[in-house]
Amino acid sequence: MTIRKDQKTIDSIKEKVLNNIQRFGFTVEQDKRFGKTIYSIDNGKIFLDLSYASLNKRGEYFFGIEQEQFEKLYGKNRSFFQIFICENEKQVFIIPLSFMMEILKDSKATGDVFKQYKLVIKMKNGSYVLRLFGHYDITDYLNRYDYLATDEKELRLLEGLDIKYNADIRIRGVDQEYKNIAKEDGLRKGSIHETTIDMLANIGNWSGFKVLTESKPVGMSDFPYQLDCLWYKNNDLYMAIEVCDKGSVEKDKDALKHAKSFGARKVVIVTNVNRLERIRKIFMFNGEIRFWTEIWSFDRIFKMYESGRKFFGSFDKFKNYSWNENVVEYL
Repeated sequence: MTIRKDQKTIDSIKEKVLNNIQRFGFTVEQDKRFGKTIYSIDNGKIFLDLSYASLNKRGEYFFGIEQEQFEKLYGKNRSFFQIFICENEKQVFIIPLSFMMEILKDSKATGDVFKQYKLVIKMKNGSYVLRLFGHYDITDYLNRYDYLATDEKELRLLEGLDIKYNADIRIRGVDQEYKNIAKEDGLRKGSIHETTIDMLANIGNWSGFKVLTESKPVGMSDFPYQLDCLWYKNNDLYMAIEVCDKGSVEKDKDALKHAKSFGARKVVIVTNVNRLERIRKIFMFNGEIRFWTEIWSFDRIFKMYESGRKFFGSFDKFKNYSWNENVVEYL
């Protein structure tokens, strides 16, 4: 059973969230063409769906996302964020469309009249977990207003943003995150571009791939581009990856398009969330390449890297064997 607030209180909380968005330089307008919970920002470039849930007696937040409304909005505009407001304006999860598509892809909307995706958010072991068909850690999306920025001007407005509502969670930019990881693991630290390439190389090596970095594909000396990271499975090009932080998206798109045409099973572009709109538009009208391209944010790569480092650090010890004078213990 949910301990639900009255509608006036809920509307007040939503208004505070909208005010938080506005005070960082965004213009917010309601857009009822797509639904009563839909708002547009940045002069209609980006759309938001604000959903609210109160805490129930099991310590969960229950959300219903209408399938028809979601698909209608997605079909009209790819620049979209799902906003989950949990209890108050201090617990706001800002989920980009790319992650929402991942969450919803294997799930089924239910309901007799209005089909809904029924999601649950819950604090578990110090992290916020979203549950639908699978379980997704969404802690890194808490109060991430910087994801809404679409250009450098707006990002500058957000540079001083330092909201801290929980002792364990604070907004931390990727610029600081990569420096921390590089220092801890001895990776190149000259730029986020270099550090991310090193992370991707390590992830590939841990997973059993042969990895090349900042190289042309094997046996293709006439290939027009050097790619940031190439993963090979046996002698086959499995994955081509470009890290796009400040460079030309068009160049990265062309490099990946060539890699796919020469046999890459999959191509990936790693970038900041605020560049998604530009990248989507470029890939949307470039033929078959869009069907094989994935966009990964720096945040997701960093998280995968840290999880992989922990897992393979233990797994390598677990799978290897050798003679030892005494019983070896890992506790």
